[in-house]
Amino acid sequence: MAKYRRKQKEDKQKPIQKQTENIKQEALAKGQINLQLHPFDTWFFRESRPHDAAGASELSSLFPPPIRTLAGALRTFLGDQMEIDWKTLQCKSSDFDFEKSLGNVEHLGQLQLNGAWICYQGQRLYPAPLYLMQKEENLQRLLIGKSVRCDLGTVRLPEMPKDCVGYKNLEQHWLTAAGMRLCLEGQVPNVADVVKSDDLFSHEARLGIARDNEKRKVIDGKLYQTQHLRLKDEVHIELDVKNLGASLLETLETHQQNTIWRLGGEGRMASVAISDTVEPFPFIKNHKTDTLVIHFVTAAGFGGKMFPENFIQSEQNGQTVWQGEINGIELKIEAAVIGKAHREGGWDMKNHQPRPVKSYIPAGSAWFCRLTNPDDYKNLHEKLHGHCMGIDSAYGRGQILIGQWQDTDNQ
Repeated sequence: MAKYRRKQKEDKQKPIQKQTENIKQEALAKGQINLQLHPFDTWFFRESRPHDAAGASELSSLFPPPIRTLAGALRTFLGDQMEIDWKTLQCKSSDFDFEKSLGNVEHLGQLQLNGAWICYQGQRLYPAPLYLMQKEENLQRLLIGKSVRCDLGTVRLPEMPKDCVGYKNLEQHWLTAAGMRLCLEGQVPNVADVVKSDDLFSHEARLGIARDNEKRKVIDGKLYQTQHLRLKDEVHIELDVKNLGASLLETLETHQQNTIWRLGGEGRMASVAISDTVEPFPFIKNHKTDTLVIHFVTAAGFGGKMFPENFIQSEQNGQTVWQGEINGIELKIEAAVIGKAHREGGWDMKNHQPRPVKSYIPAGSAWFCRLTNPDDYKNLHEKLHGHCMGIDSAYGRGQILIGQWQDTDNQ
């Protein structure tokens, strides 16, 4: 009887195993993999200020790691394994076209990245929307109020619900997939779904000094202080990679048992595990409504502006809106919750100089929108959910999730 039950259980699992294997094979056919990065010690990803900035006593670290840092580490590892001449980007042992497959200092070629994602206790986390507010164990969503006159025009601004006092925003907080799904549904997540930065890492101050390698001595007055991050044991970083060619996939799989990257400032070490399973985004079904919220789960760049260039500011019914089109979906932005600018620079290894610092709207920002054509709700998720927009979309910038906006005249 036990043998029969075991066989019956195995027979039930076969279709699931076959489906899982088909998904894996489909992902590999598309050159799509997931990289999991674990630190050996601390990590440091320097903020945009230089070490000699006026008034700078300690430089803090960005978290999660900047996507360009991860892209550079991936390209460097693959190039080294294929014996690329970094001056010419030519492969000594084959006619592999490095720039076409992996790009150069300005672009990624065919490569597509998404992330960086924080993984905590086996769950992928998403930036908490900036319209979420917390007071002790209570969470509230900001409402979109009636039009008021301000420097942007006559716009609808976010406001706290009545009788809600003492709430603070959830900057540097993250949500589990279950909590993010509740936000997409227009609800408030559970407190247990909120993860704060103290749960993920701790800070460690480090003191350093510049050296003159030729004279083998330190340089007077060149002290600097940095703030490293020590991740908790149950925390790691994930990066989704798409459009890898067969030879590059083989290179990663061949070295997956001992893959070690130098990552970020001071070349800190990271071990890398490779998976052929890419986690899907939180998702809700289409609802017959002409209102929606666009959630940014990664920082987005629009040339220093709040919205893409094709969005035109106009006055409609005495209200200022921004109207435009994203992937064939025409809509107007009636309100937005946008945090302070996220600034990233980096280092140009080819030219041995800092990269220009750019400003992005931060992850967690949200646009409250209305469809120009109400029937577009049928194609909303297919054309927008999980897509990237804005500058550097190949790096995963401006990745968006679509949620409900339950707008009423009383707000």
